[in-house]
Parts: sequence; C-alpha cells; structure tokens
Amino acid sequence: MKELLLLTDAFLTFWESVLPLNAFYLRKLRIGAGNVSKSWIKDNFDSFKFTSKLELQNNQSSYPPYGDFHYLNLAQYNRFHQTSGSSGKPLLFLDSKDGWEWLLNNWLKIFALAGIEKGDRLFFPFSFGPFLGFWTAFEAACTAGCLSFPGGGMSSESRLALIQNQKINVVFTTPSYALRLGEVARSQGINLQDLGLKKLVLAGEPGANIPATRLRIERDWGPIVVDHHGMTETGPVTVECSTTPGLLHIIENAFIAEVIDPNTQKKLSLDSIGELVLSSIGRVGCPLLRYRTGDIVHLNHQKCACGFNGQSLKGGILSRTDEMIFLKGNNIYPSALQNMLHSIERILDFRITFYKTEGNPHLLFEIETLQTDSESIKNMLEKMIQTAFLFKPVIKIVPTGTLPIQEMKSKRFIQI
Repeated sequence: MKELLLLTDAFLTFWESVLPLNAFYLRKLRIGAGNVSKSWIKDNFDSFKFTSKLELQNNQSSYPPYGDFHYLNLAQYNRFHQTSGSSGKPLLFLDSKDGWEWLLNNWLKIFALAGIEKGDRLFFPFSFGPFLGFWTAFEAACTAGCLSFPGGGMSSESRLALIQNQKINVVFTTPSYALRLGEVARSQGINLQDLGLKKLVLAGEPGANIPATRLRIERDWGPIVVDHHGMTETGPVTVECSTTPGLLHIIENAFIAEVIDPNTQKKLSLDSIGELVLSSIGRVGCPLLRYRTGDIVHLNHQKCACGFNGQSLKGGILSRTDEMIFLKGNNIYPSALQNMLHSIERILDFRITFYKTEGNPHLLFEIETLQTDSESIKNMLEKMIQTAFLFKPVIKIVPTGTLPIQEMKSKRFIQI
C-alpha cells in the first residue's frame, strides 16, 4: 500500500501544544496532559479513533452550550458560527483571534491558487447569517486588498445591476444561485459573459463538480468556474486548480488528509475513493483530529502543472455518505441523478423525493419543462434511469413555476 500520510513537523508541533489543553481529546485518546509529546503523537496517530459530527453534537449536549472541545477560556473567543443543522442539531463553533486568522490565511492561499489578486472586485451575493464559509472569504478578501461588496438583502435583479455598475469581476456563490442568476440575467437580456467577469467561485453544495450542472452554469457565465469546498467544522479546505479543471488542491500546510472506507472505517491506500478524514494544523481553540467529513472523494498526491505538489481531490466532492440511498439493488447518489437531469436540455427544474410505502423504497421525480415537451422528456428520463439503474422511476411533470425557486443552497433531493 502506498504511503498516504505524512505527519509533518508543523502538525506534530501544533498538536503537542494544543492537545494538553483539550479535555475532549485527552479523554478520547486516554492520555494525561503531561504525557503528550510529538513522538507519542507520531507513534500512535494511526490508532487514534476518528472524530464524528455526532460525537461533537453529543459533547455539546453534555457540556453545553459549546462542548469542551472548545478548550480556551470563553473570553478568548470572539467569533460564533454554526452548521446548517440539515443532518441533525446544529453544531456551534467559536473561534479565537488566532484561530480566525488561521482561517483567513487559508483563504489567502485559495485566492492565490485561484488567481484572485489585489485590485479585483469581489461580490458576495448572500445574506450574512451564522454560516461560516463566506464570512471568512469576505474578511480575507478585505485583508488581501480586494474591494469587497456584500449583497445581502438584495433582489437578484439588484445584484445583477450591482455586478454591472460596480464592474465586479469575481463572484462568490452557490451553484444553485449561479443558475438562478443566469436565469434572471437571460430574462433581462443581460449576457453575463459580456461583463468582464474573470472568476465565479462556487461552494456550499455539489454542482461545480457535476459535469452537466457545470455545463449549464458555464453556458451563462463562461468558462470561469472555480470549485471550492469547506465546512464550518474545518473552515476552507480545497480550491480547484487553475490549470487542471476538476482537481481540487487541499490547502497546503493546513490539513492532514486521509481516506477511509465509510462502512468498515478501514484506512485506504493512496489514489483510492472513500470518505475524507481531516486533521487540522491550526484553528487554535477548536481544531479537529481525524474528523470524518462525510465527503466521498478520490484522494491522491501529485505534482500538478500549476506547481502545486500535495494532496488533491480528483473530481472534487463526489458525494456524501449521508446522501446515498439503496434502491432496487443500487447504491444511488443524488449527484449522479442531478447530472442526468441537467444533461437533458429541456428540463427547467426538478425535485427528487425518496420515500417508502409499506417498507418499499421509491423515487419520485417532479419535473418542470415546457408543456409541449412533457411526454418526450418523461420518456427520455425514464429510459435514462432504467438503463443506468434497471428500475422504472415515478415521473411527474409539473407546471412551470410549481417548484420552489432555488435561491442559495438547493433542496432538490428530499428524503421522507
């Protein structure tokens, strides 16, 4: 098996300094604070139990409200964020001044890899709630000397006007909202490719890495898409290479990455597909050790044409462990279904519902399309699903405008 993990001196030094303070991990690893050393961490790392989201949620229930994986004095924290709660109770995260600066520095590395420079004009068309991601991106952009424009509380039409009038050349958003802005631009007779945009940074959900979805986005915006992913739990993690589309570089010197079989939790070799596990090399106040992200990835280590030489994800985030469904003998991921649906030009929008009746699983596809196309679209999708998965789907054509407009993160896949 090829060696996948290289425990750097920076990693060992960081954890030697923070582990003795962290009651959560001292209990978990069954070690006393005075026995922690770099050599002990290095020798025992592979035997450390993985950290899960549920474990952190339970820790916050046992030590409310923040859990004792936040180990600093409360007065040392000055930032609050939380997860969306889409997969259970929201996780609360606090950041100290040093931890926040680490997050911002990681964004500066992303800017450099993505080709975003001082003097660029960056637009963030979303409301600033407790979601971590673009808060850090916005503040890092200001730190980098980029003129930065917040877009909360604005209509899509107003945001498009701001992009035009302020000569914005970099936009940060989700794939769903990039599609939505493309629709609004077309309805107003605006050609987004005439606006001088150089980068469209997409994050928050799958899309930029789903071929058919990306193609739809690029038809409106041009070939300027940059995929990125991160988590509230970890902060920013990757950015798409500027010279190798579809390859996401893990931020250098910020994380140790591993990949495991999500079912057996067995560590996999280099160049394998499995669940991404991350260990922080920073974020003082709430670092994570061997954290199971739930992201299915193809992890490798290579020297890239752009000059990057480190851990990367081929094809981006392939799926999520909590999204896979089992139906008629198939393991099915929503990203695969989305790719099929977005590959059919005349499908305007869709929603997929996974449900059970009398214990039997079903998939319902609700499709918006032009009424004149409805039967041919239905037949085309039915044949596509049957060919790929060997079962007949339930397809319902609904009138245009029936499904909710996808403004930020989409909810096109529902399990009930």
